[in-house]
Amino acid sequence: MITAGVDLASQPENTGLCVLRWEGGAVQVEQLEGRLDDNGLRQLVQSSAEKVGLDVPLGWPRRFVELVHRHSEMRSVEPVAVKRLTHRATDHWVHARCGIWPLSVSTDRIAYPALRAAPLLTGKPRDGSGQVVEVYPAAALIAWGLANRRYKGAEGRGHRGGIVGQLLHALPGLGGGTFDPEPLLADDNRLDALVAALVARAAACGLCEPIPVEHQMDARVEGWIHIPLPGSLARLGAGAA
Repeated sequence: MITAGVDLASQPENTGLCVLRWEGGAVQVEQLEGRLDDNGLRQLVQSSAEKVGLDVPLGWPRRFVELVHRHSEMRSVEPVAVKRLTHRATDHWVHARCGIWPLSVSTDRIAYPALRAAPLLTGKPRDGSGQVVEVYPAAALIAWGLANRRYKGAEGRGHRGGIVGQLLHALPGLGGGTFDPEPLLADDNRLDALVAALVARAAACGLCEPIPVEHQMDARVEGWIHIPLPGSLARLGAGAA
C-alpha cells in the first residue's frame, strides 16, 4: 500500500509532501519534499496512492455557506451562533475530543490553502470514504500521546527531534534504508506531511475514530478530520484493525 500526506499551504514553497510505502509490516519513506506545486498536487491525487491525507479543510461550515448564499441573493439572514459560522461540525468534535480548536476556514488564513485544494476535490468524497482524507496533525499527535506544541518554525527544531524520535521508536522500519531524518528536523511542513501520511494509513486500515452518525451528513458536505485511535501508531505496520 502507498499512502501520501500533504501539509497544504497557500503557496508551493511551503507545501510539504510525504509518500510512504507499506509492505510486509514495514514502512519506507519514498518521497519527502518541502515544495509541491498545483501540477504536483493533481498528479498526486491521480496517482496509485490508496489514501492521501490532506492537512487542510475540505469544505466550509454549512451554515456559513447558506448565509453567504442567502446574502448574495438579497434574502433575509437569520441570526446564527457565531461558532456555527466559523467552525464546522468536525471542528467542534475535534475540540471536544482533543481540547484544541482547528483554524476557522471561514474567518482565518487557512481559507487560502482550502481554496487551493477545492479544485482537487471535484467528484471526490469529503468524508474520507474515498482516496482523500482530511487530517489535522496536531490532533493526531495528541491521539498518539506525542508532543503537539512548540514544534513549528526554526525555534521548534528540538521539539521536532523529540517527535521524530518517538515516531521512529513506534515504527522502526520508518528509519530503514537510506532515509535521512534531517529534513523532518529542518522543516515542520515535512513533518506535518509525514504525520498526514501516517493518518492516511490509519484511515485506510480502519484505525481512526468513526464519524458519529449524527454528523455523517455534515461530513459529506463540510469534510471531516480523521483522528487515529489511541495506541494505533505502533499498529500501522500490521494493517487493518
